[in-house]
This record gives sequence, C-alpha cells and structure tokens, in this order.
Amino acid sequence: MDAPTYPPSAAYEAPVRAPRLLSTRDTAIADLQAVPAAWAIVTAELPGVDARVGSERLKPHLGSMSFRSLAQFGVVRNEQLDRIDERLRALGAVQ
Repeated sequence: MDAPTYPPSAAYEAPVRAPRLLSTRDTAIADLQAVPAAWAIVTAELPGVDARVGSERLKPHLGSMSFRSLAQFGVVRNEQLDRIDERLRALGAVQ
C-alpha cells in the first residue's frame, strides 16, 4: 500500500492565541506565570507563592493545574483567590 501524497502548502500561518480573561479557576498556573502583570497580582495577594509552587515535583504539572485546584489541599484560600480574580478582571484580556 502506497502512502498518499499531498501537494505542498501555499503558506503557513502560525496560530495566534486569542486574547482572553485570566482567572484562578480556568487558567493554568504556568499561564499566569507567563504574564508578568498577572503574576505580579498573584505574588502580591499570595506572599511566598513562588516557594509553594516552585517544588521540582510540582513544576511539571503547573501547565495543567489552576490555583482553584490547589485550594482543596489548603495551599491557598478561596478568599485570596477571589481577590486575585477581581484584580485579574481589572487587568482585562491578555494574549
């Protein structure tokens, strides 16, 4: 059986991330770290957060974990996350 052949593409357009609102519920911790303004909000509301999420065992999972998922383990409190969400909404949509 022969593999199908496809004509070469005319041009490649790299995908562009659409602007979106960040939140502690559905935004991964790694995504918050990638936006300096958002991470400044997080570190202001959660002193010592770098130590909490900086362990070598946790780092590989930061791309799929949100802060709300850590609340059930007592790492952060819901009141703190509510304040962060309020400030993130004020920040507006980011790329």
